[in-house]
Amino acid sequence: MGPDGHTCSLFPGHKLLQETSVLVAPISDSPKPPPCRITMTYPVINNARCCAFTCCGAGKADVLKRVLHDKEGEALPAARVKPTNGELHWFLDEAAASKLALK
Repeated sequence: MGPDGHTCSLFPGHKLLQETSVLVAPISDSPKPPPCRITMTYPVINNARCCAFTCCGAGKADVLKRVLHDKEGEALPAARVKPTNGELHWFLDEAAASKLALK
């Protein structure tokens, strides 16, 4: 997961977040270098048997809290990864998890 909550090459506010007709799509206006990429779309991602995120460092703490705990975080691409018949795993170091509430 990127510091802005992006995953794969799906960025906040980008039109590819709404893509459902193709499994893999090009992106030519990525806000992060390189500008030209390809990405899987949510139909592929959310049909995966297993999805995993790895987040390290204090720089990810705020966005990780938004993705996992805040309602407004649902708009972030990483928060939209919800495998329909699979598993979702988060691997975090202590610094990245520092703003999460324990349940």
